[in-house]
Amino acid sequence: MAFTILHTRLVDRGTALPADCLRVADGRIAAIGGPDIAQPDDVLVDGSGTTLLPGLIDAHVHLAPGCTQLAATYGVTTQLDMFSMPEVIAGETPRSGFFTSSIGSTAPGGHPTIAFPPFPYVTGPEDAKQFVADRIAEGADHLKLIYDDGSGAMLNIPTLPRDTIRALADEAHAHELTVVAHVSTAAGAVTVAECGVDVLAHAPSDLMTPQDIEAVKGMAVIATLGVVDMFNGPSGQLPLQEEAELMARMPARWRRVLDHQSRRWMPPQPPDGAAARANTLALLRAGVRVLAGTDAPNPGLVFGASLHRELVHLVSAGLTPAEALVAATSAPAEVFKLADRGRLVAGARADLLLVDGDPLVDITATQRIRQTWVGGEVPAEYAGSTAELAGIRFLGETTARIIKALKEQWPGFPSPEDVVREDGEVLGRVVPVTGGWLPMTVFGAALGPTSDRDTAIALVEREGLASLSETWSARTDGPWQDAVLLEAQPDRVRLRWKDPLVEQPPSGRWYELTDIDLSRPSHR
Repeated sequence: MAFTILHTRLVDRGTALPADCLRVADGRIAAIGGPDIAQPDDVLVDGSGTTLLPGLIDAHVHLAPGCTQLAATYGVTTQLDMFSMPEVIAGETPRSGFFTSSIGSTAPGGHPTIAFPPFPYVTGPEDAKQFVADRIAEGADHLKLIYDDGSGAMLNIPTLPRDTIRALADEAHAHELTVVAHVSTAAGAVTVAECGVDVLAHAPSDLMTPQDIEAVKGMAVIATLGVVDMFNGPSGQLPLQEEAELMARMPARWRRVLDHQSRRWMPPQPPDGAAARANTLALLRAGVRVLAGTDAPNPGLVFGASLHRELVHLVSAGLTPAEALVAATSAPAEVFKLADRGRLVAGARADLLLVDGDPLVDITATQRIRQTWVGGEVPAEYAGSTAELAGIRFLGETTARIIKALKEQWPGFPSPEDVVREDGEVLGRVVPVTGGWLPMTVFGAALGPTSDRDTAIALVEREGLASLSETWSARTDGPWQDAVLLEAQPDRVRLRWKDPLVEQPPSGRWYELTDIDLSRPSHR
């Protein structure tokens, strides 16, 4: 379908163009100019009061089923994957929506082993040639390596030695791959720069000295300032939950994910990100290319939506709105050699984001999304799709694997515990949350407010099964309504709505827990 967007503000490389119309044909930008570029059969889009941006690029994600589809609903039309398993890569479409490192290179037992199923390690420089060849065979577009001994988080974990990093970088460069390194400290950033790495996967979390800045001047940095959004703010909610425009586009299943994540256990003093913000600004002013990335889908971070939060963080760090927009469009395209995107120029892919307002003045205008296009097409419906459900399940499996590994490594790590009767029947569970323990039913609904562990266990023992016979409040996408639970399983419930006007089978209906909220009426 050919169409022309009329009378909009066109922003390319952080600058408003003199033209105000853009035509799309055959999935590409066909022309930029005035209203006369429109052809007789074009669909005309009135862009009055809007700004048209290139589709945004998230330079740091980890793939999950359906993530490109979800991200596109927020105008994030390209994602750069920084460590995923080949089977996840093979199952994600369209391939034009992401570029991947496939498996990242790390030492045996190194970061981020606990987040993934078993994968190949790098044991020394002699492994570099085969490791890079294997990643290319899996479809890798760039190489990711991890140099992190845990010292930034007061841990002690294995990491790659310098000679191995150098060998990996040299081999990747021989195949014209960009090399990205995960580091967490300023010292780590300097080390990988000396080993020939091209891009830092994160801004260091400790303050860089002028000498550190000088040492990495030839690199680019994916800031990932929004990792602080993994932790609740003063309101007790995750920061993304307080963004009305973004949450209005959020599918119901992902809203439930965020709600559950907001009630998980968190450290008493979460990181404030001040050093990373200062480093990002200092690096930019020194000539280092700053790229916008989110590290989604870590807790509190959602594909697409969180990149708009990242833009806010970049501006809060001292970047101008124009510099932040460059970090999410042309800069990552140039650093990762993506010649067909990130720009509003004739011949580029028609990956486009149309927003109300002027993000060159107010960066939050990117959140006021009017329309997005991927290759000139409106993205497929994501909410309620099989891809969405697959992504939610994948996230749950990953989270369970991480919690299990943390519990094995640190037996005292707070994690959910089943409450079991003497005959072996599970009555419910208690879940560590910020400020205490939350008593819950077998199907994951809260039985009461947070309390200490012993009190929470006592409440589950007393009311865990008895509560099933009560009237519950439930909702899918609409308002709360009263319902009776007929049957409950760990991942779904069968209920009957008490409102006689609701159409439903006489035996009620099964609902996946990803599709319904449940609460005792007194706790709403």
